Order: sequence, then C-alpha cells, then structure tokens
Amino acid sequence: MNRNAVMSSRWSQQTPCRRVRAWVGRLGSSIALAFIVTSAGSAEAAEVFQRSNLSVELGLSGWITQGETSWNHDASRASPLFGNPTSKLTYKDVGTNVIELSGKVKFAQRWFVRASYGTAAIGGGRLTDDDFLVADGGNPSSRTFSDLPGDSIWYVNGDVGLTVVNYPGHRGTLDLVVGYQYRREKHEATGVTSVGCTPAGGGAGICNPAGTVTNVGQLVITNTQTWSSLKLAVETEYRITRRLSVEGKAAFLPFASLNNKDIHHLRTDLQQNPSFEMTGTGIGANLEGAVSYRVLKGLFLKVGYRYWWNRVSDGTWKNFPVGAPSETFNLNEFENVRQGLTIGATYVF
Repeated sequence: MNRNAVMSSRWSQQTPCRRVRAWVGRLGSSIALAFIVTSAGSAEAAEVFQRSNLSVELGLSGWITQGETSWNHDASRASPLFGNPTSKLTYKDVGTNVIELSGKVKFAQRWFVRASYGTAAIGGGRLTDDDFLVADGGNPSSRTFSDLPGDSIWYVNGDVGLTVVNYPGHRGTLDLVVGYQYRREKHEATGVTSVGCTPAGGGAGICNPAGTVTNVGQLVITNTQTWSSLKLAVETEYRITRRLSVEGKAAFLPFASLNNKDIHHLRTDLQQNPSFEMTGTGIGANLEGAVSYRVLKGLFLKVGYRYWWNRVSDGTWKNFPVGAPSETFNLNEFENVRQGLTIGATYVF
C-alpha cells in the first residue's frame, strides 16, 4: 500500500474554458482541412460506390472528457490490524480531450463494418489514497492526495452491424451490432500531501500528520489499466428533416477483462515492474446520443454526449515484494467511468 499522495494546485489555477476553446479551434481547423481534401473527386467516388452498392463514411471528432477510476482490495487476512477494505485509490482526471478517427463501410444498405481509434493526453487531476485499519471502524486511517499531471489514454473499437429495421419514408434505421473494444489508460501521480491521519494510523506508522507535504514534483505512482471488452449494441438514427437527425447508441459489455498495474516508485520493499497487479472480469456499458446536421451534400456536423462505464466486482490483487514471495488477495471492486461532450464531422460518399 502506498501512503503517499499530493493535492494538485497547478491544474486548479489553469483556465479550463481557454483550454477547451483552443482545442475546439484546432479540431475545427483539422476537420475543415480533412474534408476539403476528402471532397476532391467525391462526385466520381460517389458514382463508383453507388454502382457497387456500397457506402463509405469517414469521421473526425473530439470528445471532451472527464474520467474517474476507483478500486479497493481486502488484505485483512495478512494482519489483524488491516480493515476491509484495506486500501482504496481513486484517480480523477479532468480536461482530457480525445481526438477520434472513424470509418464505416456499408454493404447492400444492410451490413456494415466500422472501426475507430481515439487518443489523448490526460490534462490533470488528483489521486486520493485511503488506507483503513480495524481500529477506525471503517473510516480512513490515512488519507493523502497527489497530483495527476499526466499521462495518456487510447482506445480501438471494431464493430460488425446489421440493419434490421428501415423506418418508413427512408427516415432512418435500427441496427444490431457486435464488436470489440480495447482501451488503455495511464496515470502518473506526483508529490505527497497528507490530509488525514488518525491516532491509530499514526501509531501504526502508515501516515504522517495532516498537512505534511513531501516529494513535491517527484513521481510516486504510475498506474496503467487496460480493458478488453466484447460489445452487444442497439443503434438507431431518425431523420427529423432532410438536414436534421438524431441518433442513439446503447452497448452492453457482457464481458470486460481488466489488467491493472501499479508501480510505487518510493516503496523500496516492492518491486518496480510492477509493484501491484490487479486482474478480473466484469461488465460495462457504452451510451451515446447525438444531433446531426447536414451542412453540405455528404458533410454532416454532430454534437452529442458519450458515457463509458466498466466495473469488476470480483478479482484478484497481487503484490510483488522484494526478497519475498508474492501474495494474492481479493479485489473487492474496480470501476472506471469516462464521459463528456462530443463534437465532430462525418463525410458520406
């Protein structure tokens, strides 16, 4: 267990609105350039695809997100002093602006394949680290904060879909989709600030008095989580007018496999690659809604909201001490949420 943590100050002093406006401006320039290039020769391309009964859709979008990851484990059988949970860590990042590229090919107006790739640098946030002793009756015996100046997120989606309903008047479709999602998130925590230390925690030597600040700017934890998930989804699009339409996507993740690794850089009693590892399987959901407006023939602008959720309710937590065998304990819970506004454009030909 890591007893170090740091409260972020730099991020709270920045101006999120300026960051978002600058990012949207860069995204808009990228969209304009991409679709100017794409539109060259689009009439000839459209004729070819119509003859072959294919349609192709290319997309460039942004996802202005905020994410939170929380997990806790039970190592109480290792010592009568330890509570259940024994330790709980919560990573909360803000201002993570994802750029996403996507492509979709539809065959005979019925079957389609689709892929997307998204990536971003994590803009900042805070790690809260709580440790629990039996003596404090379920309340944290130690609480620390740490700064999250980075690091990154990226993901890949691959889907196969089938249109099962065409709405009257060619106003839209209802699709069934199966797919796969791989996602990797990495956080780096720096610095140490103690914000809570009970008499029991201080007596056991697991924390410093509240207000103690150490290791400022020093890397204390690197956390990397990866998810591999299967998806079953229902998607729909309905055209309100010739230009305006709404769409919704709801995906259930019946199988989500987690691998999470921690490196605790200040712990000399632990190995460094990794110090702890968590594994398990769980479930999840991907939800998204959007409004689309056709600004030119084949060119659509979209604004929406996206919510991703994954949860493992039963897994394992394993430590890797120096000069001693590893021990495995119960991972009580591991949960990840990422959500936020989406904005982008698609070109269909």
